[in-house]
Formats: sequence, structure tokens, C-alpha cells
Amino acid sequence: MKNNLLQSVLFLVLLVPSISKSQTIIADTVTMNQGYSNSVYFNIRTGKKTLSPTNAWDMSHTTVSRDNCLRINHMNGIELYAYPNGDNSAYTSMDTSGWTKWKKYYNSISVHDLGAFNQSVNKKNMWDFSWGVYDPTTKIITGDSLYLLVINNPSKGKTFLKFMPIAQLISGDFIFKFGSLDGTNNRTDTLMQSDFTGKSYKYYNFLKGKIQVEPLRDNYDILFTRYLALSVPPGGGSPVFYPTMGVESKRGTRISKITDYTWTEIGQNPAKVLDAIKTPGNQIQLSNDLTKIGSDWKTYNNASMLWKIENTWIYIVESVRNQVIPNDTAYWMISFTGFSGSGKGDTYFNRQELKGRVSASSKTNKLRATLFPNPAEKELLLWISSESQCANIKLLGTDGRVISSLNAISLSDSSLRIPIEQLASGSYRILVQTPTEQINLPFFKQ
Repeated sequence: MKNNLLQSVLFLVLLVPSISKSQTIIADTVTMNQGYSNSVYFNIRTGKKTLSPTNAWDMSHTTVSRDNCLRINHMNGIELYAYPNGDNSAYTSMDTSGWTKWKKYYNSISVHDLGAFNQSVNKKNMWDFSWGVYDPTTKIITGDSLYLLVINNPSKGKTFLKFMPIAQLISGDFIFKFGSLDGTNNRTDTLMQSDFTGKSYKYYNFLKGKIQVEPLRDNYDILFTRYLALSVPPGGGSPVFYPTMGVESKRGTRISKITDYTWTEIGQNPAKVLDAIKTPGNQIQLSNDLTKIGSDWKTYNNASMLWKIENTWIYIVESVRNQVIPNDTAYWMISFTGFSGSGKGDTYFNRQELKGRVSASSKTNKLRATLFPNPAEKELLLWISSESQCANIKLLGTDGRVISSLNAISLSDSSLRIPIEQLASGSYRILVQTPTEQINLPFFKQ
């Protein structure tokens, strides 16, 4: 096959409703309310904010296959202790004498899949997943651990619960048991995977049962919330876990922190920055760190009683959508400009889409395609390599409908020019289909 571009020309009749998308700097505010009583799920593309009470849930279990993450909501005053005197067969006879000296565990604030229950893996057993052991034959994790939950309530004091993971089934369903120390109020329950389709976690409240907390994964990118983080006390000394307000990333969302480029410099050369953040080993490489944004973009000055904002720090958020358009990816800059503190829980920031001219590529066993540039203004160049002799090419909108198509394109020449000048600004995709395989290539029309 020939690789020289523009050998063949593909003319498409484009009829599509107007889609607008701002390319300017957007000033935004997220309000968590007094005392940070609400967590806010934020869609960085649309600015949509979904509020959920910070204390709505007590425990969460992953919906991700091949994972076993089990987290606790420390912001409900919950402390987690591992029972040192036996496994979960000791549930009925659990003795809490000396519990204050037991090992206490916390959620990781860096790794999504390391909840408080995942912190005591037996490294000598490759199938030990901390709270249970995995059977590679049945693909079931059977619980073998027992825990004490201490719930601190300012008005009611301490409440004690014993907690026992029973099993994580191949379906993802999580079965567990909990109850009071005196043997009353025992309850066995199951968090069903099917009840949380499209979410990152399954949530549970010990009083109410299962509870819906987060929006669908494709409807948000980052979360404004509270969590426990190691902090140095005001008087100095060793760091201690202390509640902080910060920004977490959605599981699977990668973020880069940039301190050496200004907002304007990045905007003037987006392709250079996009290439840099995608390069392994680069200092500003995109990261899966749960709190890559975190909380250190603000510090409180006790002398002036004012918040100092690191407004020269810039974060780039890789926003990926998979439900409507597979691997629909966009990059947005965000920089903080102000913070009100716990009185109102307001966070002020600027955001702007970062549109570099990069290519979109994908491949299967026998088919490979590359689309360039992306974003594009007037035309796209599509390069196809396949063992097949022909392909069908379709231009699709964000809702999956076919805008235009051309069937049985000969692949004797592998390069095609696709005019897109008549398209309204927005996200689209090119679908390349051979008799045996297909590829989706998302792109953005400027």
C-alpha cells in the first residue's frame, strides 16, 4: 500500500445541527456549603456540578472488575482497627479489650484501589488481598479478616461495630456482615454490582443500607471533597492525619501538575505541552494519583487570617468519556484563584480547554488507522493500513448517529482527505469498518 497523503479524496455531505463549545477562559465556582457539608462532583467540560452530602455514606466497594478496593468514610468520624486475635471465625466471640492499641488503618490518598481495608496484604501469599483471599479457580475472594469500627459522633460519643467481609463474587457483588459488640443488631447484606452500573463505587450507609452517591462516570471528572491527610500540627512535630478539603480525581482520570509554564505559554503552544505530559518519565507526566490536585494549592496564614492561593500552579485534566464515544478524550487546564474556607466552602478557579493539534490513532489485530490533526478546522487526513482490500467509513455525531458515510472505499491508496469545514464545533468520530474489524477515532472540530 502507498503511504503518501492526499492520494484519494473523500467528499462528505455534512448536515449537522449547530453545536457550540467555548474556547475562552471560564471563571467558575464550586460551593460545598458551610463546613464542607457537601461534596461536589464536577464535569470539567460542561461545568455541571452534582452535590452529595459528604457524610451520606460509611463504606464503599469498587465496581471495577479484577479489583477489591474497600474504603471507609473517615469524614463520618469512622476509625478502622484490624482485630489481632483471630480471623472472621471469631466474629461472635470478638474481644475488644485493649482495642486502642490495635493497628489502625486509613484510606490511601494517592492510590484509588488502596482503601483502609486493603492495607494489610500478606506479601507471602500472592492471592491475599488484605481483607480476603482470592481463589483463581472460582474467581471469588473469601473474607478472612475481622475489624472494629469506631464511630465518633460529637453529640453521641463513640459507637462500636464489628465488621466482617464475607465474599466478593465473580459478578462483583460484595457480601458482608456487621453488628453491635453485644451481639445485637447483626446484619448480613450485599452490595449488588447491578445497582451501581456506570459508577466507580458501590456505597453503603450502616443505618440506611445501599445509597446512591456519585453520578455516572461519564458525567464528572474531579471531586471537591474532604479526606484525611497527613499534616504537620500548627505547633510543629510529627505529621498526623487531619481532615482537609481537597480535590480528588475520578478513578481512571489522569492529571498533570505544571509549575514551570504560565497559562498563556501553555495556551500558545498546547501541542508541546500535550506531548510532554504524555511522555513517560517526564516531570509533568500525567498521573493517576488520587489527589494529584489535592489541597496544597491553598495555605492559611495565621498572621493575616487569609488564604494564600498558588494561582500560578496549573493542572491539566485528561477527561475521558467511554459511554457515547469510545475513548473520547479532551484536555482542560484548571488554575485556582480563591478560597473562602469552611464558612461557605467556596472554591474559585479558571478552566479552559487545551486544544493541541495531535493525532488520534488506534489499531486492532489487522487494522490500523490514524487521524490528523486533532482538533481540526477545515479537513482531516485519514491514513488506513489493513489486510482487507476495502473499508466503510462513517462520520458520526456524539449521539452515535451517522452524519455521512461512504462504503467500499478501496484501500489500494491508504490516505484520505476528509473535509469538515461545514461541521459545527464539537466532538465527532470517524468509524472505519472492514469486513472483519472496526476502529473508532474521536476528533474535535474547532
